[in-house]
Amino acid sequence: MLLSRTRQALLPLASSSALLSLAPTRNMSSSSSPFPAYLLHAPFLAVQPPTPADGTSAPGQLLQRTLPPAPLYYTHPAPKNPPGTAPPVLSLSPTAPIQGRISTVYRATAPTGEKLVLKYGTDLLALMREAEEVYVNLPAGGLPIPTFWGIFEGKVLEEQNKSLVMVMEDCGEPVEDGFEALTWAERQKLFDALDTFHSIHFQHGSFSPSSIVARPAPTPSEPVSPISATTEAPARKLTIVGFSQAEWHLCPGVDSCKELVEARKALKLDEPEEA
Repeated sequence: MLLSRTRQALLPLASSSALLSLAPTRNMSSSSSPFPAYLLHAPFLAVQPPTPADGTSAPGQLLQRTLPPAPLYYTHPAPKNPPGTAPPVLSLSPTAPIQGRISTVYRATAPTGEKLVLKYGTDLLALMREAEEVYVNLPAGGLPIPTFWGIFEGKVLEEQNKSLVMVMEDCGEPVEDGFEALTWAERQKLFDALDTFHSIHFQHGSFSPSSIVARPAPTPSEPVSPISATTEAPARKLTIVGFSQAEWHLCPGVDSCKELVEARKALKLDEPEEA
């Protein structure tokens, strides 16, 4: 079933000269909202690598959106753009990519400043499975997971073969010193998120300190995404990542489930709350 869905999702890459233009684009988000809805709706995204040290021009790549769409696609209307508008250009970071189990992870910046990660699939079916079973099926908003902007056909670098590329929010850096670096309240929130995953029949599959990344919380002068806004003002935003081994799960309960029992122990939630 997954293979058939994947085959249906792969679309031929367009060759229009207008779409292949990798010139920087204007702000395509709605003028009435800072939310970058164009990242959910643009049929194509262009990827521009950093300029080489010798000053030569590195070839850009074109990504074509494919199925399934992000859940937020249905709640944020598409911006109105005139025909022939060039695709938004994602500028790759010069930092070295991270080689994961099923993908190579690149960092990039959107035209409107959003920090993104591009997961170039080295295991195409596993990447599609992660997109379908995690980011498409989990509730949009309210959970500490990266914003999913969509999945595309193409490649990040010229020398790569065409594959699938998942575009997501860049949620920061790994937390140093593991779970011990987190407050009791932060650890409890992470466990509550895992428990929510299980309540909708889904488990992370490889929860560990390396599954947690952090970045400073938005300041009042920065736009706050409606999917991450809370009534609190935490010093940092924690996000659960690393869902390549996630799977459907019929949870036997918080006291009997292997993942939840091990997570509670690793997070040391049975110890007294900090004063």
